[in-house]
Amino acid sequence: MSIFHFGNRRMIVCAIVIAMLSSTVAATAQESSSPWDNKGTVSLNLTQVALRNWAAGGQNTIGLAGLLSYRALYNGTGSRWETTLDVGYGLTKIGDLPFRKSDDRFILISTYGVRTPDSLIAYAAQLDFRTQLTDGFHYPTDSTETLISTLFAPATLNLGLGATYAPSRAVSITLMGVTGRGVFVLDRRLQNGSLGADSGKAVRLQIGASLNATIVTELFENVLLNTKLAIFAPYDAFTSQVVNWNTVLTFRINKFLSASFALDVAYDPRVVLTRDDGTRGPATQLRNVLGIGITLPL
Repeated sequence: MSIFHFGNRRMIVCAIVIAMLSSTVAATAQESSSPWDNKGTVSLNLTQVALRNWAAGGQNTIGLAGLLSYRALYNGTGSRWETTLDVGYGLTKIGDLPFRKSDDRFILISTYGVRTPDSLIAYAAQLDFRTQLTDGFHYPTDSTETLISTLFAPATLNLGLGATYAPSRAVSITLMGVTGRGVFVLDRRLQNGSLGADSGKAVRLQIGASLNATIVTELFENVLLNTKLAIFAPYDAFTSQVVNWNTVLTFRINKFLSASFALDVAYDPRVVLTRDDGTRGPATQLRNVLGIGITLPL
């Protein structure tokens, strides 16, 4: 199956699921009288496996993961401004090996819109910025490591103009007919053409169209959903979409304890990586983090 068909199928599936969730949430969401709706959480999860004289074998393991999720929404009569921030970071230590990064994300999305007379649609401008915070490595063996990412290498910045459809406070779908996208690789060690920018270049600019969909709501009692889908299609290669889908499900146990499941799906046809089978090329990237720990509201 070609990347062309695979990319289109993935985009269609993502859009259908987002549309179904949007319809459900819009029908059940409760509106508030205040124009401001600010919500956020900070979570810290810890996992540990300690073995001694254990016949079945295994290795001692320590895992630490932190996640900050925040959303500020102004939903006035004449305008709508939504900003979301998601920051995640995790470390894992297996046996005698040093701590290694297991999660690292920084996602900031801000959309401002001026409402049309029907009030559900707003003419909008959107900023979408994504990067990671620290060095990331590929480990061919336990004793070797290869640098594959760092702060602003890569980073992406999308600036777009279009319209936002917001049937409720919980749901927003933004279509940008004109979007400028910049891919930044500011570390010279990584300017080899594998992170989206051309080889030897620090920046690659594109013009295209984009779709962003966000749902932040309580699906059921004590079950919170925070999901964001972002699709960018460059005009010079419209069938080669860049897809990012980030989802966090939080299950409240009590006031301070909760369990969370985070799933990230990404695809960029210009990002070349070492696949699980050892070959090199673009591929669908998957990451999930499951944890239980302390969650504090912001």
